[in-house]
Amino acid sequence: MSATAVDTYVLLRAFVDELARSGMRAACTSPGSRSAPLVLSLAREPRLRCYSHIDERCAGFFALGLAKASGLPVAVACTSGTAAAELLPAAVEAHEARVPLLLLTADRPPELRENGAGQAIDQLKLYGDAAKWFFEVGTHDATSEQLRWMRTLACRAYTTALEGRPGVVHLNFALREPLVTDETLPEDTSGRADGTPFVRRGPPSPRRSRGGESSEEDLSLLHAVIHKARRGVVVAGRDERVVAEWSAGEPVAAFAAAAGWPLLADPMSGARRGAGAVAHYDALLRDSFFCQPLEPDLVLRVGDLPVSKPLRSWLAGIAHVPQVALDAETAWQDPASVLSDSFTVDPASVLGALAKAGVGRAEDGWLPQWRRGDELAAEAILGLLAEDGLSEPRVAAELGVLLPQEATLFVASSMPVRDIETFWPVREDPPRVLCNRGANGIDGIVSSAFGAAAAERGPVVLLIGDVALAHDIGGLLAARRLGLKLTIVLLDNDGGGIFDFLPIADAAMARAAETASSTDRAGEDIYTRHIATPTGLNFKDAAGLYELEHEHVEDVKGLRAALERALAHGGSSIVEVRGQREANVTLHRQVWEAVSAALRPRGA
Repeated sequence: MSATAVDTYVLLRAFVDELARSGMRAACTSPGSRSAPLVLSLAREPRLRCYSHIDERCAGFFALGLAKASGLPVAVACTSGTAAAELLPAAVEAHEARVPLLLLTADRPPELRENGAGQAIDQLKLYGDAAKWFFEVGTHDATSEQLRWMRTLACRAYTTALEGRPGVVHLNFALREPLVTDETLPEDTSGRADGTPFVRRGPPSPRRSRGGESSEEDLSLLHAVIHKARRGVVVAGRDERVVAEWSAGEPVAAFAAAAGWPLLADPMSGARRGAGAVAHYDALLRDSFFCQPLEPDLVLRVGDLPVSKPLRSWLAGIAHVPQVALDAETAWQDPASVLSDSFTVDPASVLGALAKAGVGRAEDGWLPQWRRGDELAAEAILGLLAEDGLSEPRVAAELGVLLPQEATLFVASSMPVRDIETFWPVREDPPRVLCNRGANGIDGIVSSAFGAAAAERGPVVLLIGDVALAHDIGGLLAARRLGLKLTIVLLDNDGGGIFDFLPIADAAMARAAETASSTDRAGEDIYTRHIATPTGLNFKDAAGLYELEHEHVEDVKGLRAALERALAHGGSSIVEVRGQREANVTLHRQVWEAVSAALRPRGA
């Protein structure tokens, strides 16, 4: 073998060593020839746990879930060509959700580009603006200067992915043949002798990872704004990117309780707890009778905007009310352009200090009105769900009660995440809730949930619909190939249930029967065939194919027992709940009507 391969491996060994020194602990690989030097270098590093995937898209989303759950950047290595393109959906989600990833793509060297060589596409800036930094690594001899440069590159890539607004770093490695070597690699003494990273930077901390120290000017102005408020409201959205011990959930809840402000907290915020928490705001804010008398004089927004459309519409409708964001990562969560102030401060430390200082005390009766409405809504909802038996909303409500504090609930987009927001109770010890809500897609949900399970922070439960599970069915391989445990609660209503809530579901042009020549399923209309897209899959067979346990439940008692068995089982399993999309729409509308009726005085 020529020295070229030795140089490649010496340089990559130094690169991977620096990733490990910087704090990286996991990487994902997928098969390929051109990527062999990257994959072998990662797999041979004892400080990294490498997860093998046969599908690059699954690898990307697995890494996303692991990085989301651990708070640390995860590397993904893949071969050249369309394999690298398969990482784009995960890159987009990581960018929008601010999750740190290092995408390490192998590439042909320059002399094999744009001249008909196989498996060579344009990989330069392949992920566009989804990557916060792109770098073409190139080919180099393993000189002492290049080893120092490679170590510096690794440190920079790691810290760039993690600091400021976390996100995707894409490094494109041009690799020449030969791609393997049997020669013994020379000893590498280019790293620092004390084991620290080559570029010494302070370790990430909650404050550093959230935008740096708060300025005295910002703190003084924020203090003044909150001090004047007498009818304040706290809106807390997704904060699941950081690890649990850095979460702002408890300080947010403590501030709301101390100030006497209602807290409208998405379960993904970790803040739906405490004396200020209003669990059923999604139902309450649909009702103008409840909303109109309760106009706030200040809205304090923390984290991303919650999923709830009624909440978003309510915030947009009170544009004249000052709305202040604590936006340490400069994420600009303001689609309605109603924010009056945005402070790049750490919510946990700032709100914790304000709670202790007693700043922002509400007028008497302000919080009790919200809490009374929440109690009435809860009674109406629980009464209706009890009558209906096992349903999608009931599953969400049950998970909110049954899951232990050490568990993580990974929720699919579309209806599951909306049901969790609407029906999740207030808990003083809530489990962690994660969801790919950066780009809000259903791509890679199973793989992301397995990635979260790899973080080993307690049992992980995935709540998912049949279309999303079918979309990432290959992700189930992680159970057997990687030895990971995931409990999947499957809501199988034979199609995309969220579309039944939209105007297209009732549009005459969509409900027209499809021509016989274009479909093999007689009687289906255009909406059913092309929008709802029922799969007709038997997921018991899928469970068997991927060697997962499977159990079908038909009532609430069965769900509770099956979930208990699944969590106690040593492997992965699917707990399937079947339903009907039409009945689900009807039940949701009955819930909203029941809440509205409960909020009105008798005889009104």
